[in-house]
Amino acid sequence: MTIQAVFFDLDDTLHDSQHSFEQTVKKLFPEVASQLTMNALYIKFREASDLLWKDYVEGKTPLSDLRTRRVIMAMKSLDMTIDSELANLFQKQYEYNQKHLKLFPEVPGLLGALKERGLLVGMITNGPVEHQHNKITSLQLTDHIPRHLIYVSDGVGVAKPNPDIFHHVRNSVNLLPHELLYVGDSWENDIVGSSKAGWKSLWFNHRKREPETNHEPLAVIHKLTTILEYV
Repeated sequence: MTIQAVFFDLDDTLHDSQHSFEQTVKKLFPEVASQLTMNALYIKFREASDLLWKDYVEGKTPLSDLRTRRVIMAMKSLDMTIDSELANLFQKQYEYNQKHLKLFPEVPGLLGALKERGLLVGMITNGPVEHQHNKITSLQLTDHIPRHLIYVSDGVGVAKPNPDIFHHVRNSVNLLPHELLYVGDSWENDIVGSSKAGWKSLWFNHRKREPETNHEPLAVIHKLTTILEYV
């Protein structure tokens, strides 16, 4: 088995999504921020977002509703009730904080090392095209990943975990499934989706989540630089 290309998830894989979330919670809910483990709340937020994403992809939920309902659901898991007005305020502050994203410090060197080994390096991310590209631009990721190897679900017309988005990318780069490696933090979207498409995968489990199915990634990693041991 020879890996020819490595594709990455974006959010909370190449940059720390939790930082923007934490800053928003601390500003709007300081009493909550001082009483809980932020990682636990963020995991609930991501779980709600992934759950609602399915309805968004199927046209059942507008994007604006997804963005407000996910924080309402996350807070409810802590027995806190917030209304839609406060949830909208949270989303606006969260979007503002996302304009100041930073890559995980090891990312530029890692992407450079992968390219030095002759590997294609790309990205597959769920989300609206403009929104995701704004983050990509803010993070200056096009300095490291060619634009033609960045795939955004709303632009492709299919979203993770549907394996069709992985099939689309495989056809675009003209490689076999076993020659492709996908790295992401979400079990369902990243590991299940890529595995169903026949890709190899690495689960970047830095949030210490539990696997949700019996799919088997190539490995579970906690540091991105560990990828270099598998290519």
